[in-house]
Amino acid sequence: MSGASELAFVHEGVEVLVCVGPGGVGKTTLAAALAIDAADRGRRVALVTIDPARRLADALGLSGRLDDALREVSGVRGLEAAMLDTRASFDALVARIARSDLDRARILENRVYEAFSRTLARPHAYVAMERLHDLVRRGEHDLVVLDTPPTRSALEILDAPGRLARFVGSGVADELVHALGPHEGQPVGWLARRGQDALAALLARLLGRELATELASFFAIFLHLREGFATRAQEVHALLASPRCRFVLTTAPDGSHLEDARALAEGLVARGRAPEVVLSNRVRRLSAAAGAPEDAPTDDPVLRQVRRHRAALEALDHLRERRAERFVESLPIRPRHVLFPARPEAPLDVSGLRSLWASGREFALRKVSS
Repeated sequence: MSGASELAFVHEGVEVLVCVGPGGVGKTTLAAALAIDAADRGRRVALVTIDPARRLADALGLSGRLDDALREVSGVRGLEAAMLDTRASFDALVARIARSDLDRARILENRVYEAFSRTLARPHAYVAMERLHDLVRRGEHDLVVLDTPPTRSALEILDAPGRLARFVGSGVADELVHALGPHEGQPVGWLARRGQDALAALLARLLGRELATELASFFAIFLHLREGFATRAQEVHALLASPRCRFVLTTAPDGSHLEDARALAEGLVARGRAPEVVLSNRVRRLSAAAGAPEDAPTDDPVLRQVRRHRAALEALDHLRERRAERFVESLPIRPRHVLFPARPEAPLDVSGLRSLWASGREFALRKVSS
């Protein structure tokens, strides 16, 4: 219906694009393709993936070189790309918000911080939003494209800033510091009280003296930063809910993928961040060149079989297209819908990504569901 020249609506008019969707549907690939298209149209674009897979690096020809630092993408003027590394991004966050070099060193050398920044899922989600906040604040790009982890992990990323800010301001962290921290010249308050405090006694048994002390130090330092956490969480929340940000949902017309995509769309709607665009990938699988020529002899049994096979494939393609259409019609919102055909293999370079984006076409809804 619409040519590729009209697909610019996917990224035009916003400063942030958040790409969400189930795993295995080509979400990362399409995020890279639309970022290239935006850069080709003269915008300065930062593409950041927080999907731990290396597919983005491969597709952009940066395999082995894509990391937390933004790097220019060869062959695409105005496009920089990075893959979020939780520890590196958290270290950068600490460097930005620590009150002094001493505080920064105390945090970075803390064993609790080491585990917190490397291994836990929620810090990964939180730092993703912090990175988005920093990129937008710097104002060096016209568009930031954020490629999220699959399905429900994307919702975790949206919830993370407020969750951490609420924890820091809830009083729970204060209680931990009070139970574990120094008191009246006693280097380790919880040890001197010999279990009188139930929390201190429990943590003493579970963690041991040295690690409990580091836990107290970790929370004591971060408590001083609570105002900054709350402020940035509010700013990120406002950004994601504003017209400056657009959510793009990628899926494929298969049962499990559509179920996951529906749950994600409903989760976004419940958070006031409905996807404005749905990209249905791998919809048509049949090559236009496949099958027997129209002028081939009709009495050849092999060619008749080829034609029957082709007709069956065409019917399957139409079924997949209609399934994608019905999915979008059934959503509680009315997003614009773009279809992309299947390809023998995923694009492995910039040229292939451009070709993929050019193959998309907008699909108008035929009806409005009640």
